Amino acid sequence: MTKQIFTALTAIGMALALNPVPAQAASAPENRLHQLQKQINEGTFLGLGPCTLNGVNYTTCTTRANLQARRALTLEDPVTAGFYSTVYTFTDIGLQDYRGLKLSFRRRSANGLTVSGNYTISHCTTDSPYGGRFVSDFEYTNPDDPTYDKGNCPFNRTHIVAFTLGYQTPRFDNTALRVVASDWRVSGVLNGQSGNFLTVTTGVDPAGTGIGGQRVNQLSDDVYGPQTKQPDAIVGYLDRAAFAVPGAGTYGDHEARSITGPGYWNVDLALARLLPVGDQRTFEIRIETFNLFNNFNWGDPVTNLDSPQFGRITTQNGSPRIMQFALKYGF
Repeated sequence: MTKQIFTALTAIGMALALNPVPAQAASAPENRLHQLQKQINEGTFLGLGPCTLNGVNYTTCTTRANLQARRALTLEDPVTAGFYSTVYTFTDIGLQDYRGLKLSFRRRSANGLTVSGNYTISHCTTDSPYGGRFVSDFEYTNPDDPTYDKGNCPFNRTHIVAFTLGYQTPRFDNTALRVVASDWRVSGVLNGQSGNFLTVTTGVDPAGTGIGGQRVNQLSDDVYGPQTKQPDAIVGYLDRAAFAVPGAGTYGDHEARSITGPGYWNVDLALARLLPVGDQRTFEIRIETFNLFNNFNWGDPVTNLDSPQFGRITTQNGSPRIMQFALKYGF
């Protein structure tokens, strides 16, 4: 079996070298979950006692140092498989389920005011997150059980709201008001959404497979900390005491993408006025403000349990308030 795999891999490599695939031939299929990769040469946990692998003695049989000697294909054929590290197969076993409801409204009145908005609530679960690339960079944490990675879809947001408002000031009869306040177009946009879905991981490799991003054990249902705000950070967004590194040879029970990060909201506003100056010439004034209220949207916390910064937020999602002015002359 092993020699057949090696022969097939070698033949595929030679075929690609002699007949490279044209770039335009790489088109993603409709079901993007078909392009997920599955490791078939992961490390095998062999306990923590002494052992001998391929003639080499180890005082601890499962360590990072002997990962290559513990790989599945190496254990089957140490001589031939010594040339192979990670080996992937592409599979269509991934599953994804999405349910959502979108509510929209629009109101336009005779006095120049237009209001519209929409709200979406959704729930999406998958065991195979996909980022949109032709070849997914997602790797199953436990190759023998893809359902172990089931959780919320990473790019889905449970709540999304968008609200827009537009208004044009009337043409006033009073000369002074007509000069100063007539025909201004005001438009505003409010966007908001719930936070990203997060996973707490460890780089210790407790399962001994050599696959990164392994999850931890969750010790408490309440995973959020006191969340103390500092001038440049939020400390304790996640409670370190709610998690622990799994025991040797095991996978953590923390559910993938089960923690919600900070939400986001933002308001943009624009003012514009078009002034005719005769002979089909115009003069436009524009004032635009992004993040009108200068709301600071916090980024995601550090989710690596091994990091001394675990649970700390030091990044911003979005930008601070930005204002810009523009004058345009049309002729």
